[in-house]
Amino acid sequence: MRLRLLIIFIVTYILVSFGWLTYSLINFSNHEYTLQRQVLEAGKQACVLKLIETSQNGGFDSEQSVELEFKQATVEADTVKLRRFLNNFYRGSYDAVYVTNEGKLMLDIVIAPAKIESLDNKLYRRKRIYFFQALLLTVLVGIGVYGVSYSLRMIYRLNKQQNNFLLSVTHELKTPIAAMKLMLQTIRTRKLPEEKRNELLEKAINNSDRLNELAENMLTAMQIESDNYDYGEEEFSLTEMIERLAESYRMRTELSVNIEENVFFKGDRFILRICFNNLLENAIKYGDNQPVELAMFTLNNKAIVEVRDGGIGISDEERKQIFKKFYRVEDEEVRDTKGTGLGLFIVKESIEKHGGTIRNYANNPRGTVFRVSLPLSKK
Repeated sequence: MRLRLLIIFIVTYILVSFGWLTYSLINFSNHEYTLQRQVLEAGKQACVLKLIETSQNGGFDSEQSVELEFKQATVEADTVKLRRFLNNFYRGSYDAVYVTNEGKLMLDIVIAPAKIESLDNKLYRRKRIYFFQALLLTVLVGIGVYGVSYSLRMIYRLNKQQNNFLLSVTHELKTPIAAMKLMLQTIRTRKLPEEKRNELLEKAINNSDRLNELAENMLTAMQIESDNYDYGEEEFSLTEMIERLAESYRMRTELSVNIEENVFFKGDRFILRICFNNLLENAIKYGDNQPVELAMFTLNNKAIVEVRDGGIGISDEERKQIFKKFYRVEDEEVRDTKGTGLGLFIVKESIEKHGGTIRNYANNPRGTVFRVSLPLSKK
């Protein structure tokens, strides 16, 4: 909150400074324009005096001289010489205007319209330049503030993901270790019937498998992210793999299975087993104790694997984030489901490395569907 207020204060200060600077520059330009007009007016008086003096000295006399009424005086001047005089000495700043009044030719000196137009255009160009400079600086400041804000949000998000990952790994490690320790201590300190002893040993083995799966996921995710994972090229039965996974999950949930026979695929058996295992794990974790559907069939020379659950579902906003590393729908500090946020990241990267795609969409009437499409081997 304090950081946001600080950013707002800085942006406001910068914008006010730009506004004041632009206002000052425009005001200075207006003042300069006024001074230039005053200088021209003063120069016109000097021009009139110089013209009268030159006329009295015969500077404008020639055979084409005419009588001119000028400033309540009569002068004789050649209009050509008079125009040349104005152009040479005053660089076109003033014009001679002739008007006939009661048979007399009247002379007047005025500021040249082209000079006034030049001053007006100069003032307009300056104002436009100042305006666009202010606009450009405002846009650049806006882009900079957005970049800083976006970077800070990304840093905050990364820090939160890292904290979530550490919390989740700690939770995932402590839970099976504590359970295994308790079971082994029970076996060592108590005389148990053979059936109970075997049951505890089986649970301890399951927890060790859970630890092994966690280690595999973490190691695989690191190798995939660093592009060091060597994907295998092995021809195997996709049907057999999916059937074995389904058999292992039937003891944990109500699982509906529909698997096409004799479907073969060429790829990395190990990583694909991890992918489909992660999808089934998620379906159980977030399935709200509802039945899970597993289907595998072929369509357009592709193997389609679908995992459907009837659980809590995924919102449209979160659906765009779930394949990112460490991302979890729940906050790690209040979550009640296990996981590290690596499963779907591994799934997406691995499926795409095999030339396939994975899509996620809502199930009807509730729940989530993950649909994996893999190009079939030529065999």
